[in-house]
Amino acid sequence: MNTLKTAANYRICGDLTNTGNVINNTLWIGKQPVLTEGLLEVALQKIESSLGVNS
Repeated sequence: MNTLKTAANYRICGDLTNTGNVINNTLWIGKQPVLTEGLLEVALQKIESSLGVNS
C-alpha cells in the first residue's frame, strides 16, 4: 500500500498534486544488490523493448 495515499499516522501538507503526478507518471526501477551486470543488461533490454527504444 502506498503510504503517501494513506493518512494514517502521517502529516500531509497540501494536496499532494505533484506527488500524485510522480507516482502515476514515472517508472520506478529498483536495483537488487545481488544482480550481476548480465542480469541488469537483460532487465534493461526488456525495459527498452517495452518502451519501444532501440527496436
